[in-house]
Amino acid sequence: MTSPMATTELAFKLLAPRNTDWASILPEISVAGLALLCLIQAMFLNKKLNWLIPTTARIGLGLVILMSLIPFTPWNPCTGVATSTFSGLLQLSDVTCGFRITFLISALLTSFIATKFLEERHAVVADYHHVVLVITAAFMLLTQSNHFVSLFVSLETAAVGLYILVGYLRKSDASLEAGVKYLVAGGLSSALLLMGIVLVYGSLGATTPDSLNFDQIAKALTAGHGTALTLTGVALILGGAAFKLGAFPFQTWIPDVYQGAPTPTTAILGTASKAAGAFTLFLLVTGPFQPLASKLAPVLAITTILTLIAGNLAALAATDIKRIIALSGVSHAGFILAAITGILVAGENGDYDTNLLAYYLIAYTIGSFLVAQALISIPTAEDHRRPLLQLRGLIRRSPVLAGGLGFGISSLAGIPPSIGFFAKLFILILLAKVKLWWVFGAALLSVAVSIHYYFSIVREAVVRPTVDNESIETIEVSATAKFVIGALSAATIIGGLLFFV
Repeated sequence: MTSPMATTELAFKLLAPRNTDWASILPEISVAGLALLCLIQAMFLNKKLNWLIPTTARIGLGLVILMSLIPFTPWNPCTGVATSTFSGLLQLSDVTCGFRITFLISALLTSFIATKFLEERHAVVADYHHVVLVITAAFMLLTQSNHFVSLFVSLETAAVGLYILVGYLRKSDASLEAGVKYLVAGGLSSALLLMGIVLVYGSLGATTPDSLNFDQIAKALTAGHGTALTLTGVALILGGAAFKLGAFPFQTWIPDVYQGAPTPTTAILGTASKAAGAFTLFLLVTGPFQPLASKLAPVLAITTILTLIAGNLAALAATDIKRIIALSGVSHAGFILAAITGILVAGENGDYDTNLLAYYLIAYTIGSFLVAQALISIPTAEDHRRPLLQLRGLIRRSPVLAGGLGFGISSLAGIPPSIGFFAKLFILILLAKVKLWWVFGAALLSVAVSIHYYFSIVREAVVRPTVDNESIETIEVSATAKFVIGALSAATIIGGLLFFV
């Protein structure tokens, strides 16, 4: 008879992480270590040396990006085959590597645009960078989730950090109000997600050894073990993911939160957080819930069309720049849903690029941060009030900011030859291949409508001049802002030209 101690020892040996497991998450460990280093610097550095903290974060993130791009390594195998680690809790694939880069780029750009913004408002720079790095590490772990425990813990770790960043400006009523609204909305999405996980776990518990493991859930659903309770759980889980993405009908929190949050936080909310929601939804419908594809595809298609309509119509009526960008983000969520629907309909052997979503999100990140950097550099009494009239005559006050704004808007609108144009084009091609014509038409119409409200921003900055007798105050642009605008403007064109290579 086997003793309990012997059984426990055997189980521990089977479940204990191997060296290869730790090596697979080396980029995540590096970012988490970088967050700890920034916190230690804040504790012991003299105030005159506080500039080292954002510099350390940027250098560290740059090195992790380079490390993540090295092919044929334990953390970037480039084999095209998913590899399970940590006894099935995590799974590494080429798709997860692409999303990892998206989160790292978003964190690096946030560091660049946030430092001066926070200093001007006498906010603590070190704590902001620490939280951004923790959020990034959590999002990077999320991309490897193969179990509902790892998915939920990663997602909620990042969510707590984002609650802090949204309400970071304690002297701003708008920032605090946005933080409370985001906390309530985030709590609701977490509740939906957790309740759905519980229902799936309970309904499949008798038919599979671990009904939280994605592979085993997929096998159970393929074998027909799903019940009405399981489908209810699936609906709640996908609803929670759609909340994070900002898809219809869960998009109502976005304009108020994005407008009230500090602009650097708005940028990371609209890019990294949206990418996390996109990946979660993609991971679920192509992983554990893939056997339900015939039921999920029509629901996702209808949700895509409604999200595109809701985002574009609301953006047409907005007059505040941050609100326009926030509502246009809902339209981009519709494009992301369109891509996920197309991938789901195409199936495992479909003719599409596995990194299609990562390409789109990187293009969206570049455009969003260009606009954010331009807005931050424009002097204003209140960060949450940025009316379109504030941009009037910007090209005369600062050609650099007007140019950066133009490049960013062009990429977001999908104007050729920007990277945003090709990102949208490839999604439209995928929709045509799988014959999702209603979704294709809605997406194409969405592009046409978005040009109107996107170029209302450019029109104010470039076309409509100031009054002749009005004095023009030149806007001084810092070297860091010029670097960010120059690098991202070049990336919008180079990224587009790379598609021809």
